[in-house]
Amino acid sequence: MKNTVRGLVLLGMLHAFTAHAQNEEDLLRYSGIVPGGGARAWGMGGAMGAVGADPASATINPAGFGLYNTSELGFTPSFEVNDADASFYGTNAGNTDNRFHVNNFSIMLHHAGESGSDWRGGTFGISMDRQASFHWDRRAVGNSVNSSVIDKFIREADGTPAGSLVDAFPFTSDLAYQTWLIDPLNDSSTQYTSFLPYQSPVKQAHVTDASGRLNTTSIFYGANYLDKLYIGMAVGMVGTRFERRTVHTETVLDPGVEIKEFSYEENLLTTGSGVDVKLGVIGRVGERLRLGGAFHSPMWLRMNDSYNYRMRSAFREPDEDGRSNYTADSPEGTFGYRVRTPWRAVASAAYVVGKAGVVSVDYTYADMRQARLSGARDMEYVYDFASENQLVRDNLRGTHILNVGTEWRAGNWYFRGGWGFWPDPYDAKDARQGTAYKRFTGGIGFRTEHVSIDLAGVYGQRDAVYFPYDADLVEPVTETLTDTRGMLTIAFRP
Repeated sequence: MKNTVRGLVLLGMLHAFTAHAQNEEDLLRYSGIVPGGGARAWGMGGAMGAVGADPASATINPAGFGLYNTSELGFTPSFEVNDADASFYGTNAGNTDNRFHVNNFSIMLHHAGESGSDWRGGTFGISMDRQASFHWDRRAVGNSVNSSVIDKFIREADGTPAGSLVDAFPFTSDLAYQTWLIDPLNDSSTQYTSFLPYQSPVKQAHVTDASGRLNTTSIFYGANYLDKLYIGMAVGMVGTRFERRTVHTETVLDPGVEIKEFSYEENLLTTGSGVDVKLGVIGRVGERLRLGGAFHSPMWLRMNDSYNYRMRSAFREPDEDGRSNYTADSPEGTFGYRVRTPWRAVASAAYVVGKAGVVSVDYTYADMRQARLSGARDMEYVYDFASENQLVRDNLRGTHILNVGTEWRAGNWYFRGGWGFWPDPYDAKDARQGTAYKRFTGGIGFRTEHVSIDLAGVYGQRDAVYFPYDADLVEPVTETLTDTRGMLTIAFRP
């Protein structure tokens, strides 16, 4: 009997958590990566697939390492500023986060081919890239909202006896019950009501502080055949960390209502690791044109979540014990699961104007509908994520990503510009669809035989849409997200 009760409690906790934490948003967080590399690649908009001879080849087309003719050591520190401006029920609010980090560190070791061999040499090495940054402080404020997250908790709790809420919904409606935000209609009822009248106006603030990154450390090799064909492979070891604190606060505007204010807080820490594989080829067509193609396997990630929730409420009048404030904390939860991101195909072209410059284009296809969540096999109860994965298939779409870049030389100086386009991955019928992410880049570099110094500036913008809680209860938050980056690369060659 004890094992049965324990199993029901664990399953209830698992259901409550998976209903709130694993969904399309989580898959997109780890699928929405960008090319890595240093300031040269970023200054050219990331369009390096057929250009090669750059650390960015590790995350785009590893055949590019075959174009190296010397060894190289490179280091790229970067500074980013992320702005989020939100509109919610006609009220505007915004927040800014900034961060210093290392965007790339790479070691390329080149070797020449044997005398007389058709294989002219190759390059192997290691490259660490930051392919995603999760540092965003986001704030949405609605000054007069005729909806409440309490409506969500009532809907969830209806049909469950009050004494069973702690087992069935320990992270959500049980906390609302413990803090007197919801209460059964009577002692024997499984229907719930609230001290906040339905559609009573409230001021809402939904604040999210997030941090973290996704790094890929690639071990690669690229080879040169007759200076006409280049092939390469990279095996990536992926590490990710995501930390988020979300606080939803509602302040009741009607002074005649018993509830004065309440808040619902989530704290989540996700860590994970995994692998991916990239294969690529580049061929010369005549003297000036290079064509390239690459295949990126999915990232296979093993994730671990640690999480807890807290509910606070404040009433205008104290109860019979003199209390007017209540706090309830959820259990400390942990959960293991797996993420498989979509595979990607990259087609590239570069037109080389002698030693004067280059113009390049990369096209990438990634079908976000192929991303999957699955249970960790070492868990006592393995959740199958069938409903979540069906929502992925229904609500996401394939994306066609375009990167364009150019570089021109004047003596030892190099001048660069670029542009990138990432479509919003939500299907057109999904209310969360925003606008495409557009990135504008520029850069300058100075190169000698043994040392190069490159600078790049990046500006990106997109509009996003999300719902603070159930979409049929509240209007969406619309956001304009902008990121600005500056980076410096210093490279040494023997």
